[in-house]
Amino acid sequence: MSILWFVIGVVACAALLYVAYRMEPHWVAKDGSRFLATSETIDHEGKVVTRRREVRGTIMSDGLIMLGKRSMMRTRSSLWRIAGKAPEVKRGRLLYILDTVPPDPMGERLILRIPRSSKLVPRLDALVPR
Repeated sequence: MSILWFVIGVVACAALLYVAYRMEPHWVAKDGSRFLATSETIDHEGKVVTRRREVRGTIMSDGLIMLGKRSMMRTRSSLWRIAGKAPEVKRGRLLYILDTVPPDPMGERLILRIPRSSKLVPRLDALVPR
């Protein structure tokens, strides 16, 4: 009987770890200028080169986005510009493709993952080049 409870405990812990891994943080300020989301870095061929990371963003008045990524002991900030929006929705997330400022054709790009129901979507859609 004690082995059964041990197995139930291990299964419950595994289920909680799975749920925690699937959750992606997201927050938007009331004015829509600051946000918290997840991102992935892709290379110039479109292959994902890093795991998903939490980023803090600020939409500047000129349409550029200042993103801060946490590393070991500090936060590294850089400027990005929205290059496009992926046409498909993956797991309820809209994917925005960001390019560095100034653009580097052989450099890395960033995929910003935003929930479809977020208040940030109209603001980012307005920044997508036509």
